Amino acid sequence: MGSSRFVASAASMLVVVGVLAGAPAAAADTGRPGTLYVQNVDWCSDTGPGTQDVPFCSVQAAADLVVPGQTVDIVGPPRHGGTVTITRSGTSSAPITFQGVTSDPIGTSAAQILPPSLGGTITLSGVHDVHISYLLLDHSTTDAVDVKGSQDVVLDRLRIAQQGPQDAPAATDGVSVDGASSDVTVSRSRIYDSHGNAVQVASGAHDVTVTTNELEGGRYAEIAVSGTATADLTGNTLDDACGPGLSIDRGSSATVENNVFTGIGQSLVCPAPTAPAFSVAADSAASVTADYNAFALDSGRTEYSWGDTGYTTAAAFTAATGQGAHDLDHVGYAYPDATDENSPVIDSADADAPGEPATDVNGAPRVDDPLVADTGTGAHTTYDRGAFERQDTLSALGGATPSSGIGPLSVSVTPGSAKPGSWGLPQTYTVDFGDGSPAVTDASGTVTHTYTTPGVYAEKVTVTDANGSSTTRTAKVTVGTATPPATSLAVSPEIAQGTVDAGTAFLRLDHSDNWELASRTISWGDGSSSSVPVTAGVTGHDYYDEQFSSYTMKLTQTDIFGRTATATAAFRPADSYTPLTPPEYDYQGTVKAHGLLDLTSSTLHTDSNGVDAAALRVTVTGGTAGGYLTLYPYGTTRPAVSALNFAAHQATENGMTVRTSPSGDVYLYNGSAASVSVKVVTAGIFSHAQYGHTYTPVTPVRVLDTRSGTGGVTGPVASGKSITVGVAGTHGIPADAAAVVLDVQTTSAQASGSLTVTSHGIADSAVTTSYWTKGQTVSNVTVVPLADGKVVLHNSSSGSVQLVTDVFGYVDATGTGSVYLPSTPTRILDTRNGTGTGGRIAKLGAHQTLKFKFSGAHGIPSSGATAADLVLTAVSPATGGYLTAWADGTTRPGTASLDYGTGQTTPNEIMPRVGSDGYVDIYNGGSAAVNVLADQYGVYVAQ
Repeated sequence: MGSSRFVASAASMLVVVGVLAGAPAAAADTGRPGTLYVQNVDWCSDTGPGTQDVPFCSVQAAADLVVPGQTVDIVGPPRHGGTVTITRSGTSSAPITFQGVTSDPIGTSAAQILPPSLGGTITLSGVHDVHISYLLLDHSTTDAVDVKGSQDVVLDRLRIAQQGPQDAPAATDGVSVDGASSDVTVSRSRIYDSHGNAVQVASGAHDVTVTTNELEGGRYAEIAVSGTATADLTGNTLDDACGPGLSIDRGSSATVENNVFTGIGQSLVCPAPTAPAFSVAADSAASVTADYNAFALDSGRTEYSWGDTGYTTAAAFTAATGQGAHDLDHVGYAYPDATDENSPVIDSADADAPGEPATDVNGAPRVDDPLVADTGTGAHTTYDRGAFERQDTLSALGGATPSSGIGPLSVSVTPGSAKPGSWGLPQTYTVDFGDGSPAVTDASGTVTHTYTTPGVYAEKVTVTDANGSSTTRTAKVTVGTATPPATSLAVSPEIAQGTVDAGTAFLRLDHSDNWELASRTISWGDGSSSSVPVTAGVTGHDYYDEQFSSYTMKLTQTDIFGRTATATAAFRPADSYTPLTPPEYDYQGTVKAHGLLDLTSSTLHTDSNGVDAAALRVTVTGGTAGGYLTLYPYGTTRPAVSALNFAAHQATENGMTVRTSPSGDVYLYNGSAASVSVKVVTAGIFSHAQYGHTYTPVTPVRVLDTRSGTGGVTGPVASGKSITVGVAGTHGIPADAAAVVLDVQTTSAQASGSLTVTSHGIADSAVTTSYWTKGQTVSNVTVVPLADGKVVLHNSSSGSVQLVTDVFGYVDATGTGSVYLPSTPTRILDTRNGTGTGGRIAKLGAHQTLKFKFSGAHGIPSSGATAADLVLTAVSPATGGYLTAWADGTTRPGTASLDYGTGQTTPNEIMPRVGSDGYVDIYNGGSAAVNVLADQYGVYVAQ
């Protein structure tokens, strides 16, 4: 039993919205106005409102609806798979923003915090004023970000990593900007191991800024600018041991400042291992300005290629070109994501270089390192070259005490540290308790605070030195509710794509207060139990009980303070229906007098997972004596029922749903004194372990009567002719119904023959449903799969026949109808001996009605029954007539459930609705009294 079916980053890049996401206060949080939310949780919905309570599951769903001024919060850490195409634009004053939000960073070290992940390409197609930030993008055979025909696009704080082998043939870029785009900024991002270029700008693009990025390990260039006007390439750390860190060609114009070129990044496949770090083609050299760049390359590698001439030192480059007057080489830059103290790249950049932001790749501020002389220029002389700003080494003490308790909760924080920073500067401390109260600035000693509202809060201490360098320590404070969080449990069978696994309990759990929970355990009622994550909104369990008992499951949840709450729900596993199309004769043969035939699971196609019953159609041709057939589970005692009655030398057909043995076998008994010829077809199977369809009974309605013209056909159907009847999309039958339950009557037959029913639009789906003799009236219920909502009725006799068709229900395409509980065949009504009549022994009189109890007897549940599965039999009638079965307490329909002829014992499978009191009514429409039998084969119950 169980539910079988059922790289480093900096803390400063963290984005937190409000208090800790997923930990609301007393009222449900619908999020910030103007914000759409995407979060891969159990209760997300791509057709929902995109609120914080009911977020979208996919980014694409939000991208299809976002409007100017809105922000799309992509909440992590779960992966949001799939590509995203953005086609909606913002405005200059109201851009559209897509931003990653880390949902639970508290207590996680800075090196382990990653942005929300997207496993596919983001394409910006023909848009403007769109900002994308703080996402982790994995890509392999496509670019990570494609900017096509777009303007005023900002790509900020992205983390892009190439996946797959480094010798893969596809040359894919981290960010690709096509020639029809302009005013595009790529900033403060990390792009690693691209199989093509980290950033590629195509010919025709203009006004492109690439600034303050760490670009490492690309197979080709880290930045490749080709035929681009006005490119600002500033403040990047370009680590490439293979291709050039920066390549400019095809008449481009650019400003290149404050970049640091290193050669430490490794790649296994290098198309040009000796490429210079910084390359400008002759057609672009006159339009490129370069200065304040720094080089830390492996010895012997060319630093510059300018106008097709190589230079190995900055001095040689400046002397020859007049460029790079403030360039540095051999700066001893050991590793691209940490600047060595006392490095010459510290406090030596041009702060006025175009595009330079006020913070570095980690979001850290530009600060003055007091251990290094300020040699920079511009509005500030303390900017560092490259993507990283050297910071003071600071630390803060531990978190609030206590860290959890029942509210109101008073806590204390001692923020100060005896350990000085590496720069030896004075420090100040700020304490933010995370609940919206004013932060305590310039804190000293011990700070106290009382939380009044339950929730989980990010208590923060920020240490700032006199030059503005800072670090933040975050700790979690949990304030509990006065009483344990309430719990609830809603259960149903598991539905997927319009089908249902009726043997699997699908549970929806209350997730509104899961922030306060420590554990959840579910006892399934069958002797097993499971632990369920406290963040789960759904869970499930498979039941394998073929007796279809009702189970009471119990959810016990324990909160972080040791308090418990419970909820219970009942579930009865059942079967769903899978039609087998096209039907085929699974068995054809002779059964001797009083013989017993084993119809095996392989014969009946009942050998698949969890099959409990088979919908069979049986045709018998009598020998020298009449009789009956009984079908029942293999290995059980033969019940006193008849599935099919027949006369000597006459072909008779009937349907029935027969419970199978655990191995899937069925017994067929010949109750005749003579051998008979038998054909068996499996029309469908019922399983508790497979996804199948559900059944919805309807008030019986006549859709065809050739005697009166109902259904559009008037007059008998000629020999060998067919008529097509539309049954779906009318009379309460949905247009997308998977199958329909029909009772087809043949009357006024001018010759013996048979009726074939075919699913219109489904090849080889014909099945024979009725046999008759001249003048005989016969009715038969059959389940007909639907392709286009129509069925075809074919007269296979040598004479004409009138056809009457009634609809009793349909097999739905939603999985929300009734499920099936098979039972051992049982006689529940027999007017000959008083069974089901309260002991009264008497025929059912002409134009009289009797009712018999169905629910709450013979193993049928006392409530929830929607339709009975019966074989109704009229025994040796004195005259012809009909029987009608319907739900007690409702109006008798103008249809027939069984047509019988004089002296002919006649059975028919019926599926009448069950009254709210559990009773079924039978009306005798004949002119003489008749004995009536009803054998129970199962029941349809509401989910």
